[in-house]
Parts: sequence; C-alpha cells; structure tokens
Amino acid sequence: MRTLILVLLLAFFSFSAYAQNSSSPAPKLENSSAKTSQTDQQKIEQKIKKRVEELIKLINQEPNLLAINPKARVVKDPNWKPYTPDGRRNQDFRVVPDDSDPRISQALRINQNRQLWAEELVRIGAIAVPQIIEAVLDTGNKYRHYLVWALGEIKDLRAVPCLLHYYDEALAQEKLAKSLEKMGVPEEPQKLRQEAQLKRKYATEALKKISGKDFGDDYQKWEQWWKQTGSKIPGAKLKKPYEAKGAKPPSYKTLSPAPNSEQK
Repeated sequence: MRTLILVLLLAFFSFSAYAQNSSSPAPKLENSSAKTSQTDQQKIEQKIKKRVEELIKLINQEPNLLAINPKARVVKDPNWKPYTPDGRRNQDFRVVPDDSDPRISQALRINQNRQLWAEELVRIGAIAVPQIIEAVLDTGNKYRHYLVWALGEIKDLRAVPCLLHYYDEALAQEKLAKSLEKMGVPEEPQKLRQEAQLKRKYATEALKKISGKDFGDDYQKWEQWWKQTGSKIPGAKLKKPYEAKGAKPPSYKTLSPAPNSEQK
C-alpha cells in the first residue's frame, strides 16, 4: 500500500512539471506574433507611401512630346525667327505629334491621367495626406490643383492650413498683377490672374467639402473659421504651413511701381 502511494505521488509531480514546462513558451509565441504583425504593417505603410510619392510625381510631370516622339512636326511660318523684335522668344508655332505610338497617345491624354492619379490618392485616403500637403506647399509643382482637389475629397482637417496657404497665394498673385500693370508690364498680369482664379476655385471648393461650411470667396471668413475650429482640435494649430519640412515659403511679392511710372 505504501509503495502504491509513493508511485502515485511521483506520477502527480512528474505531470505537474511537464504541464508547467509545456505552457511557459506561450507568452513568447504571442510576443513574437505581435512583432511580426507590426513589421508587416510597417512594410505595407512604406509601400503605400512610396506609391503616393509616385502618384504625386506623375501628376506634376510635363511630357516632352518632341523628346519622346521623333516623328512630331513643328508647324511655323516660313519667315519664322527664334526671337521677336522686342527680344522675347518667339512662341508662334505649334507641335503636331504622331499619336500612332501608344506612349504618345498616353502623353496626349495627360490631363485625364492626372485626374485618375488624383482619384487614386483619394482612394488611399488619410495616410496620403501629409505627403500631399508637402507637395501642395511646394510652389515648384505646376499641377497642384489636382492635389488640392484630392485633399478636399479626402476631407481631412489636417489639410486646412495648407489650403488656406494655397488660397493666400492667389491673393498675393492678384496683388502682384496689379503692381505689374502699374509698371506697364504686358501679358504677365493676365496670366497671374488666371492662375489666381484657378487657385481660388480649388481652394474654396476643398474647404467647403472639408468644413461643411460655405463662406464663398472670402479668405478672412475662412481663416476666422479655422482659428475657432482648429483651437478645439487637439494638436491642430494655425501655423505657417511653409514651416513644414521640405516646403518653401511663398515666392510672390508685391512690387512697388517704378519711380517714373504713372500713378493711377
């Protein structure tokens, strides 16, 4: 009887030790799985950010049809000269591309493609917003209005200071156009006004979609709205957007009329 009891006790302690050893690695496996999941998530985010960067570059590219289409024809007057009498480059000619090449056909549809790329940014969503903001603040990007449109469709409040800055660029351009008119500079004021109108349009439409408000084409009301709204959002400040890393400050300055110019 005593022998039987000893055997049962040994069996009980052996089973307890086995159960403890077999269950101890479980937390390690859990931690390892969490680390793997986090690593995979980081890889996915990196791929998304890389695609956003590619889309922004595609939107702002300017295809050179002459460079990629050797069969393109330049049509100009027989007496055409490279410079006009006042010393400017003569732009009085047109390029007729050969659209039989698929690459050329795609380049000719560049505006449609830009819209498609902007729509892809919208589908990517909030994770793309910081990169889009940086691209909008870079005045070297010619087709920023597609990016502004995308910000309006994503409807992320983080984009508001950037949109106000873009809006303010339009106001600065209009002031510059007035100054150039007083100085007697031809053509340039009209071009500046056209660009300013485009910026006003896209900025106000994006602000309407994000805010749900409609202050029309009134920059001061939009700015006042954001000062009130942004203060209620944790981490949101109405700071100078061009202070963001990699962005540039506004390049437009209001010019004073030349001393001998005629005051109006």
